[in-house]
Amino acid sequence: MRDIFRIEILKLKHSKVLWIVILAPIFIVIQGALNLLRYYDLFTGKGQNAWYQLYIQSMIFYVNILFPILISIVMTLIARIENTNDNWKHYLSLPIDRQKVYGIKFIIGCMLLFINILVLIASIYLAGKITRIGGDIPYNTLFMKPIVMYVAALPIMAILYVLSIRFSHMTIPLGIGIGLTLPSMIVANSKYWIVYPWTYPIMAALGGDMTTFNKGNIVYIISLMLLVIIFVLGYNGFMKKDIV
Repeated sequence: MRDIFRIEILKLKHSKVLWIVILAPIFIVIQGALNLLRYYDLFTGKGQNAWYQLYIQSMIFYVNILFPILISIVMTLIARIENTNDNWKHYLSLPIDRQKVYGIKFIIGCMLLFINILVLIASIYLAGKITRIGGDIPYNTLFMKPIVMYVAALPIMAILYVLSIRFSHMTIPLGIGIGLTLPSMIVANSKYWIVYPWTYPIMAALGGDMTTFNKGNIVYIISLMLLVIIFVLGYNGFMKKDIV
């Protein structure tokens, strides 16, 4: 298992995905902080907490657009090398366990996206300190909501990972991921949200404070159930696939 993990980490060193994961949330938070400062009186004129407004301004575009697109990019790139020039045949001809390859690649993809969440949290906190906005820091919102958003996004990660393993052309999982991201805001406001996993991160990140998206803990229960189902189905398909 260590050898497989080491191989996958070495592949990442030759990829730009880590830089994308780190820099993307920083850019979004800068935009959110600038927007807050530009309209500070409007966002806080009725006594609203400035830190919470910074969170909202940073999160609205992030959770609706950037995060699901990042999931699409990361999970697609995880299998890019193997999908190129029939490299799956060479990789799986090595003395390694196929089931461990499948699991470790997914874990690494999830780890990269979790790093992205940690950078997002740190960026919002530092932006608030640097701009010296007033008010009490809503630690539960600032630190916990991005984490539960990550949990709610696990089915998306699993779906796109399975697609990236299934199809050799990276444009297919990438196109599906981005295409399903675009209408998520509209679907989240409809009664059909439960069949559309791309809405789950929106509800987790903004729900409870924006009542439109307040769906309760059912979001996380469904997310974990879907994660297990999709991962197992993808695993079975991978084990049966005639690659070597």
